Amino acid sequence: MGQIGCTLIAIAVAAAVTALLYVLDSLGINWDSLVIYVSYVIAVIVGIPLLIGFARVVWDVWISLRDKNSYKRSGNRLGHFSTNYEWAKGRFRQAARRAGGRLISLGLAAKGPKGEDLTIDVAWFGSPKPRQVFVHSSGLHGVEAFAGSAIQWQWLKKGMPSLPEHSAIVLVHALNPYGMAWRRRFNENNVDLNRNFREAGDFIPEELPYWDTVNALLNPPTPPGRDRFYLRAAWLVLRYGMPSLRQAIGGGQRLNPSGLFFGGNAMEEGPSKFQDLMKERLVDAERIVAIDVHTGLGRFGTDRLLVDSAAERTEVNRTMREVFGERIEPLAKHGIAYAVRGAQQDMYFRSFPRAKIHFVSQEFGTYNPLRIVEALRAENRWHLYGKRGIRHYTKKALLEVFNPNDPKWRRSVLKRGEEVIQQACALAFGPGNAK
Repeated sequence: MGQIGCTLIAIAVAAAVTALLYVLDSLGINWDSLVIYVSYVIAVIVGIPLLIGFARVVWDVWISLRDKNSYKRSGNRLGHFSTNYEWAKGRFRQAARRAGGRLISLGLAAKGPKGEDLTIDVAWFGSPKPRQVFVHSSGLHGVEAFAGSAIQWQWLKKGMPSLPEHSAIVLVHALNPYGMAWRRRFNENNVDLNRNFREAGDFIPEELPYWDTVNALLNPPTPPGRDRFYLRAAWLVLRYGMPSLRQAIGGGQRLNPSGLFFGGNAMEEGPSKFQDLMKERLVDAERIVAIDVHTGLGRFGTDRLLVDSAAERTEVNRTMREVFGERIEPLAKHGIAYAVRGAQQDMYFRSFPRAKIHFVSQEFGTYNPLRIVEALRAENRWHLYGKRGIRHYTKKALLEVFNPNDPKWRRSVLKRGEEVIQQACALAFGPGNAK
């Protein structure tokens, strides 16, 4: 039950008790008694929403523990899903070459757990400098990459479509290869890359609401351990409300370089190289359709298509709703996500002001938010203050919350991934093209 429902119940109860007090007063009840009754009214108005909110948090915690304790790993389900970065990279490269794509590998200085090279791999089909282009990207949030990688491999294996003149399809694999290899959401500098696409000079730390409280909960500078996380999180949900707390936590921060959702102090190597490639190749683009795949937010196995909510993109969003349907959802405080600055979409809007840009984050829901935050928090503590090994339980837990080893979930990812790609191609190249 949401905050609006709680408020309506409180108002109804208050009205009923007020009516009762009026009747009691008519019957000659003295004012000392009325003071007691008024105290009861205040307790009811304040207490009912708090009790409902607390019950909601307890329910979420119970569901989280039930999911965690009842889930049994049963090996890799559906062969499209790779089990590690090296395998995913190799399969993507091989399939891209066989499909006739030109492979561009953007090497990074960071290394994988075994000292292996890390690359952002781009498969380019069609015009090298297109006027209309469809870009499909995966792995901006590292450990989330396995779903997007599976969708891309499925498409490559089925065969790429023929394209109209001056058109291109671009598949971008593992925008954050460090996070995918190390099973992290963040990169080698603990930066959330979907908060990092800012211009130079726009990385000044910003004051955030109740930052000290949120920082103390999310970022203890110690290895992972038991510290009453769920109880403390429940209190903050009751105090601030879930929408406000979700925005405060997930919207990004530039105050604690070791903390969750850190946006960085400058553009990172990976985003910088990717941005340079896009600026060079898409200089003549008139229409850009981009799908960036993520996992975590929303109902288990269901995807939402998140779009920028700025007023100047109202017309474009209307077009996307016509093409993609009712799953289109603006990035806003009261949706499944939250507003962020420095997202990948900002790079497109900033770099190609003359192009018509249709950017969508395809978000596949997994587990409830408290379980996800707990997993992020524990992994971050292990990676920064522990021994970093990828076989640790915190790494396995993080992989599970962003890449559930559940066949139904994975089939849904592949099915909806393919459907959205077909819709995006129709938007980019026109109905009947790219077949």
